[in-house]
Amino acid sequence: MKRKQIEIIDQMRLNGAKPTEIARRLSLSVNTVKSHIRRHPDIPNINKCLNCGKAVIQSEGRKQKKFCCNRCRSSYWNHNRKAAG
Repeated sequence: MKRKQIEIIDQMRLNGAKPTEIARRLSLSVNTVKSHIRRHPDIPNINKCLNCGKAVIQSEGRKQKKFCCNRCRSSYWNHNRKAAG
């Protein structure tokens, strides 16, 4: 696979696309896309939410985000406060 195709696969995965959809768009075999995902389960340079594990979109020039949304942030801290106390 070409580097550009890998970048597109990672971007589409981040947007929630399924392997069949990715393969159809890039004119690749579904098994090729699934193999890439299996070999590279984590998308490089993407942080994951501490609560749910979803990808966290990071704004450039801002401090690092740890949660994908306020609901996850609140749920995480409420759960950990109860566990510690």
